[in-house]
This record gives sequence, structure tokens and C-alpha cells, in this order.
Amino acid sequence: MGERQPFKLQQARDKNGVVVSARQIGEKPEPFTRPLRCAYCEHEVTAQPEQPRISTKGKPFTRGAHFALAKEKEKGRTAEHLPGCPLRTDHTVHAIARRSHGLAELRAGGLQLRLVLAATTDTKTPLLPPPGAPLLAPAADPVNLRIHSVDPVLPPAVTSAARIAQLLAMYGDDPENVEHFTVKHPGLRTPVAWNDFCFGPDPDHLARLYQQLAAGLIRHPVAVLGEVTQVKTTDSATSCKIAARVPTGLPGPLAHAEVYLRADSHRRPLLEPLAEGTRVLALAAPDVAWKLWKPNSSRIGHQVVLWPQAHWQIAYWDVDDAGLPTPPRSPNPLNDPIRPQTRTRPAPVRPAPPRRTATPQRPAPTAFKAMPHPSGTVEAPAPLPAAADVPQPAVPATETGRAPSTTTPPPAPVERPVTAPASVPTPVDPPRRPGFFARWRRR
Repeated sequence: MGERQPFKLQQARDKNGVVVSARQIGEKPEPFTRPLRCAYCEHEVTAQPEQPRISTKGKPFTRGAHFALAKEKEKGRTAEHLPGCPLRTDHTVHAIARRSHGLAELRAGGLQLRLVLAATTDTKTPLLPPPGAPLLAPAADPVNLRIHSVDPVLPPAVTSAARIAQLLAMYGDDPENVEHFTVKHPGLRTPVAWNDFCFGPDPDHLARLYQQLAAGLIRHPVAVLGEVTQVKTTDSATSCKIAARVPTGLPGPLAHAEVYLRADSHRRPLLEPLAEGTRVLALAAPDVAWKLWKPNSSRIGHQVVLWPQAHWQIAYWDVDDAGLPTPPRSPNPLNDPIRPQTRTRPAPVRPAPPRRTATPQRPAPTAFKAMPHPSGTVEAPAPLPAAADVPQPAVPATETGRAPSTTTPPPAPVERPVTAPASVPTPVDPPRRPGFFARWRRR
């Protein structure tokens, strides 16, 4: 693209350095002092008022008011901005093409951007087109798979889109200038106009996006260009408003919609660099699309929302007082890919088995074991106590020297519990009667 079809300037500086808009051309008296110069360099410009024209195909149209570069005095030299001016369209467009790694191609009279985007690193879900959409199978284009990012950290397709948006914004987003750019998506048969790919920042332009989302006609990833006007952070999510008062055509409180960028607590760093006044280009991914949120309450308007999943879906920059944009940037990539949370069922709590209470049993009889005597003989243990459990008094001996015969009543029978016999008990000898010397000592 050369300067044969120069972009129409929408701003200029008068003799006193006051910035003049193209909307002021034709006012009487003129609100500026001639001569006029470019807003960013010292090249002289002329004011062109609105005029009716006829195209080369014989169709009438109206040429809008604008500023044009003054013709060069040297014969054969094309008028162009001075070196270093950001409005040198031919240099800017060629620079975009060189830095795009082949995704931005120069065509006759314009620049075409090939929108080759890979799925986000988190979901890997294929895009589901609406029924009946004339789509083709996506081409196996490994450009974005081989080249992860360029300087700044953005894929080449998103970087080129952000720079094109900056260039058009410096020319006031004039419709005639926008016509020079088209976008080619692998799933579409023919290229689409830039206005069908990038919506905004004009609310009337965003109204077309709202209508297409409501009708389910979005067939390829689209971008929204806007300015952050509100940032709200809660414990669960971060929300950035980038457009408001979007006409919807509905009656009552639903007559206007708003456009938001939202991120949950895990992807909050993607929206942290955004502040009020920042310019944003938010690009949908093949598997992450813009969605239309319709609240249940009729007092709240509809919302067009994008939940970005990867850092390259957001390009942002600032604009200084002179209207010059800074290079586009993007948030830092997420350190670890966030896997979808899987709900794990808690282990079933089994009831504890009932405690068995021991059945009261009668004490088993003590098993006596013969203990060895120091002399080497085995001494029998003491016998079981009698039923009366009272010792019998000594009986005096008779004249014959013998004690009367006394017998001890047998002990009462003891019930033994029904248990398996552990071992055969050792037989115990019956007790012996005391001898003569024992009876003599008792006297």
C-alpha cells in the first residue's frame, strides 16, 4: 500500500498550535488560523470540506471532511509525512507486515490479516459453530504453534491486530480508512471486513455485535476494542467494563447493554494490568467466545462478556496527551496451566461396628502348679478351703494316746464354665494327718 491512496487525516494543528478536528471544517467563521500542519510533524496540510463525488463505477457518494497533505513543490515527488511521524501509513503498514511472521499480507490497496489462532492452553475444546454456518475445515497452519510469541509477548496475529487498531484510531476510525484492511479466517471461504472482526469503540458499532450474538451468527473469533471505564474486584472474580450504553433495540431498561471482561480468582492476573483509561483489544479464541448474558431481573440490562483463558487474548496500551499510543502489551502468561477442577466424592463414613459387651462369667478355679522344694522333693500346695471356711479346733488325745478320728466334709461342688480344656491338670495328693510329734506339741 503506497501513498496513492493516503489515509484521510482527522486532526491537524493551526498556526497557534491548537488541535483542530475535521468536524470543524466548513464552519463560518473558521475556528482555526491557517496555515495548518500535521498533528505529529511539520508537514503542511489543507482542509477538505465535505463534497459530493461520483465513483469510478458511476455511483454517487459523499466524501467526508478531512485534512490532506499539501502537494510537494518538487515535481514527481509524492506527498508524505516527514520521517519519524507515526502517520506515515506506508511505513507503518509495511512494518506491521514484516513483524507478523507472514500473517499480515500486503494486497493491492490494502492489508489482509490471516487470523490463525490456536486453542487456549487450558480448555483445548474445539469451536462449535452454529447450525447451518458455511464453515470449512480449519487449515493445518502451524504458525502460532511454532512461534509462541514476539516482542511484546503476544502471538503475531494478535500483535498485528492491535497495531492495526492503533493506526486506525489515530485516523479517527474513518470508515474509508477501515476499508483497506480485511481479515482471513481459515474456516471462512472469503475474507471479512475489519468491521466484522473488530467491533468498537463506537457504541453503535458494538450494537451489531450484540445483534449477532443474540441471533447466533458469530462464525469466527471476533475482537472488541474499547477503553476501561470501571474495574471491580471481589473475592471470586475481577470485572472490567470496556463499553457502555450499547443500543439493543429493546424497550425499557433493556434498551442498553454493557461490555465486560471478567476473570475468576484463578485467572485474575490476566486483568490486573488493566486500569481506568487503558485501551484494550480483547480477542476471542477458537474455543473461548464472547457470550451474551441475560439477567433474570428486568431492572438490569444485558451484558456482552468475555472470560479470557490465555494471556494473548488481551492487548492493552496507553495514549499520551498528544494522542500517540504506546506499544501494545499483554499480561504475563499464567505460570501453571490451570486444570479444570474435578469434584472428588468424600469417602463414605461407615458406621462403627457395635461394641460387644462381655458376658459375665464365673471365675474359673485356680489351677495349682506343683512348686519344687529346696530339698528336691515336690511339695503339694495348700488344699482348697472347706465350705465353712473356719479352721477346726484341736481335739485332745485319749488315754490310749491316739486322737479321735475326725473327717473333713468334702467341699461343695463348683460349676466349671464350658470351655475348651487348655491342659490336663496335675493330680494333687490328699493331705496327710499330723504325726505324733505334732500332736505332742499341741498339748
